[in-house]
Amino acid sequence: MDMLENHDEVTWCVIPKNTPLIIRHCSKCNKKMEYYCSEKFRINSNSTRLDIWLIYKCSKCDTTLKLSIYKGIRPNDIPRELFDHFTHNDINLAWDYAFDRDFLKRNDCAVKYMDVKYYIEGFEQQKSTNNLKVNLKSKYFFDLKLSKLLAYIFDTSISKIKCMVMGGLISISPPNDVMKYRIKSDIEFSIHDVRSI
Repeated sequence: MDMLENHDEVTWCVIPKNTPLIIRHCSKCNKKMEYYCSEKFRINSNSTRLDIWLIYKCSKCDTTLKLSIYKGIRPNDIPRELFDHFTHNDINLAWDYAFDRDFLKRNDCAVKYMDVKYYIEGFEQQKSTNNLKVNLKSKYFFDLKLSKLLAYIFDTSISKIKCMVMGGLISISPPNDVMKYRIKSDIEFSIHDVRSI
């Protein structure tokens, strides 16, 4: 029998519960410290130019750290809707920057992804059959391996997931190394013989 016969097609969404911490030197603690995203922006007007930052705070002493988004930009060069999001401290926009690897790199930040907690929306759809085709959606990159995610949601070991991959029971489309693959965007994968996990 074809392993894909009577398979379920489901959609799972990876939803982070918090933004990643960053590592930067704290002037008050006088050493490198973890900083958390305050989810707030700061705008400074200097004549006809604007500076816009995303604000982080030291996890120990709450010292403020400003990560530069725009420096010396003319107000007319920022779309009005985007500027309104900055002025109203739009949380979704703050999270977009807090997970933006290029933005964090430009601000010389080391990123600590391991403390990002998450849950899987739609996971309850699974197990009506023994074969699944999963459309996995992830808005943000936080260095999460697919193999680790599968071990987490099925409450099993990485070695068990590896055995299933080696046996052809878990595969990514288009083909990729399941054990090494880090979730960067939406992907599709298949799991056969779900009840064996």
